Amino acid sequence: MRMRDDRRRGMAAVEFALLLPVMALLILLMVEGGHAMHTYSSLVEASREGARHVLMEGESADVEALVAAVVADLDPEKLSTNVTTDPDAKTVTVEVSYVYELFGSKSGQDDESEGMFGNDEPLTFVAQTTMPLP
Repeated sequence: MRMRDDRRRGMAAVEFALLLPVMALLILLMVEGGHAMHTYSSLVEASREGARHVLMEGESADVEALVAAVVADLDPEKLSTNVTTDPDAKTVTVEVSYVYELFGSKSGQDDESEGMFGNDEPLTFVAQTTMPLP
């Protein structure tokens, strides 16, 4: 049987206390990255569906309502849709952009202090799809 060394008591607690902030930061970054990827993926899908809708319905199609329905889980006030048709090249381009704010950001609040990530400038995700007109 081994004898316990009293000098090493509490070593695991100290190691855990040192690693806890690093692990918490990694988990936060993974969650934020996953949320950002989901948001961008939704924007890409919305731009594709918008371009298909214009091809099927013509230039009078209500693309903004379709895009808003596809990305219903996003804030509609931060979402913008732009539809451009080029008659010379016979293409339609649907561009969907979204102002993405990081978790813990203070933008939109009146507080003078910085948020969790410093300056906290919001990111703008842009997804664009161009399809040929028939």
